[in-house]
Amino acid sequence: MKLLSSALFILSVSFYPANAQKDTLLEIGSPSPNFFLKHLDGSEFFSRDYYGDTRNLPKGRKERNNVVISFFATWCIPCKKEIPELEILAAKYTDVKFYLINVAEDKEKIKKYLNENPIRLPILLDIYGKVSEKFNVKDGGNALAVLPTLVMINKEGTIHFYKKGYVEGDEKKIEGEILKMLETTQQ
Repeated sequence: MKLLSSALFILSVSFYPANAQKDTLLEIGSPSPNFFLKHLDGSEFFSRDYYGDTRNLPKGRKERNNVVISFFATWCIPCKKEIPELEILAAKYTDVKFYLINVAEDKEKIKKYLNENPIRLPILLDIYGKVSEKFNVKDGGNALAVLPTLVMINKEGTIHFYKKGYVEGDEKKIEGEILKMLETTQQ
């Protein structure tokens, strides 16, 4: 019996992935999660229409782009500082697609916020927080999201840059990373 329980223990350990925890972390150079969300206006957004492998559908967008996404909420003070800087960068780097992803707020709350804080960047709705989970927006697995969380994804669909939070001056680092991403994807 002892031999059987030892064999079962060895068998169970060998099937447990050594990097199971690591698989849930986003790292520079790792594949970006694919996702589907709706825009604020109700139109559909498929990440595979912009980076990585294309969708095999006639309506699937074939052009590949570098993408910058920032997870935000209307109550987030640092988000309110980052968004205008992202709008400046989006106007400067028109070949990069910028998107804001609202985390777990309803359309009415966002529309009210937009009446007071006009935003030109497209807003995607992560009403249930599933996409923010894929991008590890939560702080170490806690229930609290760290906002804003910014992710740069290159045309091939790999993570180029990932950062949580925003402080004044981060826009310079973000722009530097955009330039690096553009340089590496134009080769």
